[in-house]
Amino acid sequence: MREFIVVGLPNSGKTMFTLNFAGFVGTKNVDITFRTYDGLITCRHLTVEEARRELCSASMHKTRSLQSVILKIAVGKTAINFKLTDTCGLTPQINHEETIRKGMAQTIGFMRSADFILHIVDLSIITDEYMNNVNNIDRDLYCYGVSRHNYLLLANKFDIQSARNNVSRLTTAFPQANIIPISALQNQGFKEVKAYVARNI
Repeated sequence: MREFIVVGLPNSGKTMFTLNFAGFVGTKNVDITFRTYDGLITCRHLTVEEARRELCSASMHKTRSLQSVILKIAVGKTAINFKLTDTCGLTPQINHEETIRKGMAQTIGFMRSADFILHIVDLSIITDEYMNNVNNIDRDLYCYGVSRHNYLLLANKFDIQSARNNVSRLTTAFPQANIIPISALQNQGFKEVKAYVARNI
């Protein structure tokens, strides 16, 4: 089964995308497998709405370990399963909390084994400072992703008018990326993401 890993900065919309995309492909209930850095595995059965209430937050680093769901997409007359894995957000700074440091290390390590990388970038934070920042984690993820040739950049918060105008700047900053503008909150762009996933499972 192919596995797609969702990576990006904290609060870029990774968990919201993961859960709302699960709903978009027709899933009403999700079995979420949580995998901590030290190997502890737990599973919870939730409705997509319950999962959104519990796992999505405006606070930083709500997600601190791998959170996977198995979904299915119809390809022709066959429904094919794939795994979608949410991750701890990455930052250039060394976090003072051990669980967050371990969560980020787990994300980086897991990217090497995932079949596909879905990199979420928050369009609303793209400023001149962002574009000129040499310690830009999004740039590091982009460089790694395009070198793997299994990489899709999702430009999130396209539903915000001021952020929407930053798509062209993102295209300039990451010229080799296949970019799909999305709104993880409003399910915009999900049809195109679903088509990408369907072509690759």
